[in-house]
Amino acid sequence: MEIQTGWVKPPKQIGGLDHLSVQAPCINLYGKLVPGITNVTDRARYYSFYPWVVWALEQRGFTYNDVFIDRFRRADSLFTLIAGRHSHITGENREAHAAATVGSANLSKQITAVCDGESLRLSDFSHRKKGEHQYFKNKLGGLGQYYIGVFSELNIMDGTVSAGIKNTNQVGKILAQSIDKGVEGSLFLDTIEADTISPDRLDQLSSFCPCQLANNPEEHKLLCDLFFVKGLFGGMDMLPRRRTLQLILHLSDYLAEEGLSIDLSQFRGCVYGNALPNGEAWPLPERLHINRDKWAIYQRNELLSIAVQGLFYALLDTYEESGRRFQSVEELCQWFTTTPEVEQAAESFGFETSFGNLAGDCREWLPPLSNWTHADHEVHLSNRVENLCQKEKNVVARSEIVQSCLKILLALKNRNETEKSYGEFIFPPNYFQFYPINLKTFLAFSETGWRNLTVKEWIKWLCSEWGVKTHFRVALRKLRNQPSRHFVFAHQIMMAIKA
Repeated sequence: MEIQTGWVKPPKQIGGLDHLSVQAPCINLYGKLVPGITNVTDRARYYSFYPWVVWALEQRGFTYNDVFIDRFRRADSLFTLIAGRHSHITGENREAHAAATVGSANLSKQITAVCDGESLRLSDFSHRKKGEHQYFKNKLGGLGQYYIGVFSELNIMDGTVSAGIKNTNQVGKILAQSIDKGVEGSLFLDTIEADTISPDRLDQLSSFCPCQLANNPEEHKLLCDLFFVKGLFGGMDMLPRRRTLQLILHLSDYLAEEGLSIDLSQFRGCVYGNALPNGEAWPLPERLHINRDKWAIYQRNELLSIAVQGLFYALLDTYEESGRRFQSVEELCQWFTTTPEVEQAAESFGFETSFGNLAGDCREWLPPLSNWTHADHEVHLSNRVENLCQKEKNVVARSEIVQSCLKILLALKNRNETEKSYGEFIFPPNYFQFYPINLKTFLAFSETGWRNLTVKEWIKWLCSEWGVKTHFRVALRKLRNQPSRHFVFAHQIMMAIKA
């Protein structure tokens, strides 16, 4: 008999994207500014395709059970394969076809195989067997993982993954019927029943490719109405989404006049500085001013997030490379302030300069808010921090990260706009108790708590209070909310404390 004592094995590393819970307010603000759209609902056609799959399966007599779910998963993966194949056939930019289609990374080999002329079985990768290759883990694929929440918010679908889902007659059914008029629906359903696909069959189903949305006028109009809160989808609570999309289109037009394409970095810079990349004022219609101001608040929280996480990254990376171990958080953070990373970064500020004097002196190097492409502007510095964290690890890079993060925080302190904090945004009671790193606490500490700290003392405080200690609290909260991970989290926390 083979005996495996798994409980003494080292626990697997648990990943995450917000180790300090500093991005949580940004996520909250994002939901208020773009209700019904999230940072993972990237393809507009899924807003009509998923309702169509549910409706089409019901039309064929399927009810919500294991068979329905298996057919749904085949449909979900087939949609991805169609997009991948169409991208290959047209030779066009992948963004128009297969980008952000569900499971496209996991199906990359299958997409290559079918583009090379092979035939495949959908059930070979759409199944739910653990331990074998799948296109996606969630029981209802991309719908269950990404879209079901916003579909409920938009009154497209009712129900849950466990209890069952159903289109609403007012919205979901109408969206489903609109796409049905422009696609080979019967052939699609026959394909998932037959469970076999070939290159020719995928070509016959090319009308399902996301790029073909614009060729179905009724579906296209309904989705435009949905996103821009018009007609059937009108509702005051969704108006911020329309304002945000109008803001993006307005900026896109201005950038196009300069021969530029809009991207995330430009949007963030323009809304934060209220200026175009060339530093000129961004003339906006009156109705969009409030929305732009709100996105600037979002960006201020994002800058705070990048600065704090950048320092935490530099601390942990330096600590890991050193191979040293300390008995307490205080010892660790005190040691970090003596490393070349901090010595080199702090030298330009003056080791014994107080935060209060430092904040006042930064006006000498801080460019105007509108000049957000300047090398010393907080927007440019935040992009630099992100890039440096992804490059080769060394003392010079970490020193630049530390210096850039400190400059971002000093810049935020010196912008009058930061005093607005979260403006008119309303958060639930005691919300910030769970997210201690936020614009409110930043303003409070920068006015009083940090004023008499030297540069090195300030860095130590940030690494300790807004770094390691905050991370421990976040980990303990996850421990409480995720019982299945109790042992792993407890082990990691104990090891970190011992270190």
